[in-house]
Amino acid sequence: MRRLLVLTITLVFVAAMVSAGGGREEGVQTVRYWHTMSDPENEQLAKVIAEFEAQNPGIRIDATQYAWDDFRNVILTSVAAGDAPETARLDIIWVPEFAREGWLLPLDEVFPGFESLREEFFPGPLATAEWEGQYYGLPQNTNTQVLLWNRGLFDAHGVAGPPETMEEFVTAAQALSDSNRERYGYALGGTYFWAPAPLFYSMGGRIVDDAMTTAQGYINGEESVRAFTLLVELFEDEALSPNVLGGGIGTADGHGSGRYAMIIDGPWMVDIYRDTYPDFDVNFALVPAGPDGTNSSVVGGENAVIFRNAGNTDAAMLWLEHLVSEEAQRTMAQVGVMPTRAGLRGDPAMPEYFDIFMQQLETAQARLPHPAWNQIDRAIDNAFQRMLRGDQSVQSALDQAADEIDRLLAD
Repeated sequence: MRRLLVLTITLVFVAAMVSAGGGREEGVQTVRYWHTMSDPENEQLAKVIAEFEAQNPGIRIDATQYAWDDFRNVILTSVAAGDAPETARLDIIWVPEFAREGWLLPLDEVFPGFESLREEFFPGPLATAEWEGQYYGLPQNTNTQVLLWNRGLFDAHGVAGPPETMEEFVTAAQALSDSNRERYGYALGGTYFWAPAPLFYSMGGRIVDDAMTTAQGYINGEESVRAFTLLVELFEDEALSPNVLGGGIGTADGHGSGRYAMIIDGPWMVDIYRDTYPDFDVNFALVPAGPDGTNSSVVGGENAVIFRNAGNTDAAMLWLEHLVSEEAQRTMAQVGVMPTRAGLRGDPAMPEYFDIFMQQLETAQARLPHPAWNQIDRAIDNAFQRMLRGDQSVQSALDQAADEIDRLLAD
């Protein structure tokens, strides 16, 4: 009864909040846009909105900023109340789930010129908006991870860097480690899939088949086993920091303070180091190439979507088209938001350090766009922990993960 009362109160609150609409004007279409941007991003968004409203005087954008921790529940509550916003910026992992539930418009069916527009985006970010052969969003902003290497440590120990191949990466990690001094050649932020994903993908690892029907022969296939074996062997050789299993110094602090020679992380590290280690020289490189000579990484970011039963759909589509335009993405790039439009690579409006990330995006891969991703992620996470703790061999742990993932795919 208490849970029902809380839900009812929440529904009433959200419906009242949404219906207030910020003071809508008669004869003007209002498009609600919900997001979780940071304060600097939100300030920049106001410029994007002003540009759009100047070009479309009959449309007003009612933008609402939410805290990340609250956003999913707010969206779910609004959908349950039948009062979802016209548009929102969703985490890429939520899109398949919301699409499966029938909450989102399939943009490839209704969006004017969608087929030509889709060619403008990096393939990795675009793939995150697809579910069962249809596209339910447009890539609004993206990110990926690349190699960060501490030039001072490399130079001090006579190690040439950055490593370009996985063999060079392993050699460098071993040469730059001294566990007696708590210095490690490589550090991972955890065992959740996002952390090992760049090396996993570069080594040719795959989670499931293209049709997302089975994990057998993929997460436990030869390439995937080889990728996790590399990490386990680095851990056993004390070349991978023990913080991967929790505790110890975090990857950002460890890298900036000279404890970790290499980490793999995203473009946000520039601002983190600017604030916490202002004298630290941040060096980026592509993820080392795997056995077949190619490299890869993992795609993050958010997609702009239109909710199926919201009003003002035509106006919402105009807003989305502007939101993902090169003009808008140039504006947002000024506060570190990475664009999804491939044509902006090398654009003078982009921060210089974006170039290496946009180069990596050419081969970066999305995490599995499946509604059960969170549970799939947990299955891989748990398998990785069992390997590192010595509870199971790499093959055995991934065989178990494959069985667990197959059950999730079948639900």
